[in-house]
Amino acid sequence: MDSNFDLSKLDLSNIDLSKLDLSFIDRIVLWYGSLPDSVRTLITVAVGAAVAYAVFRIVVRIIKGMLGAAIAAVLAFLLTTVPGNMLLSQAFDRVEQQISTSLSSQNQ
Repeated sequence: MDSNFDLSKLDLSNIDLSKLDLSFIDRIVLWYGSLPDSVRTLITVAVGAAVAYAVFRIVVRIIKGMLGAAIAAVLAFLLTTVPGNMLLSQAFDRVEQQISTSLSSQNQ
């Protein structure tokens, strides 16, 4: 093939592509390449904006889920440790009182 051959100057509308084994993606690429520059730019911006919006929505959901999970973990921690600490503290006070009573009755 000639190295000076410029594919950008090739008019694809005049070429019969039916004999070529082109995939669906190849046909989309050929269609996109044959569009005027302004239309290609418009399509590129529109598709880019749609993909960016979809990714943004996914990330927002992930962050909301992570934030909800963090809040739930903190609440679970507080609900289990504060009452647990209170119960253990009360139990320790009760045991300490029993030991104190037992020691004072032995000393009498």
